[in-house]
Amino acid sequence: ATAEDTARIRAGLGIAEGRTALLYAPTHRDYREGFVPDLDPERLARELGPDYVLLVRAHYFYGRSAGATGTADGRVLDVTAHPRVEELCLAADALITDYSSLTFDYACLDRPVVVHAPDWDAYREARGTYFDLLSGRPGDTPGPVTTTSDELVEAFRTGEWRSPASAALRTAFRERFCPYDDGHAAERVVRRFFGLPCSGLPHPGTPPPG
Repeated sequence: ATAEDTARIRAGLGIAEGRTALLYAPTHRDYREGFVPDLDPERLARELGPDYVLLVRAHYFYGRSAGATGTADGRVLDVTAHPRVEELCLAADALITDYSSLTFDYACLDRPVVVHAPDWDAYREARGTYFDLLSGRPGDTPGPVTTTSDELVEAFRTGEWRSPASAALRTAFRERFCPYDDGHAAERVVRRFFGLPCSGLPHPGTPPPG
């Protein structure tokens, strides 16, 4: 996607020029009835100030029944019904999520990810996990971790969300989980399937030129 594509998507969503867009996209919980966000979108938008806009994306499991709503001032936008989550990722300057697989997709953009996981113990007990997302270890954690609303606000107020330490965690996470996501993965699979040569394609994990 080009910068023009991103600008078009942001304009279509109603994101005012110059605002920092945060995509809040939590996953489904088996142990809860309905969509119950672990943060108050309106409070977060209010605490962060007018330079931020919060895009709220309920899990597709809930759909329109999620009951997510935006605000009249455009500081909180309900994007649950938007048909293409990849466009929301392109529109967002950072992702706020928990245990969603969207983390891995968004990491390919090399943009900040903040893990907001106040119910980590309950989720791990109910679903099980493959690694400790909250450990802070490079390769496990894609960015700052918060477990309360106050910590989440501070992560943005202090700039921790886009700090060098955050970038280092994101780099290690991408190296572990996204080495083949270079824009040619599908082409390599198709070529291999049909026995076609892959010569001329970059080797998986090779940084793009420039």
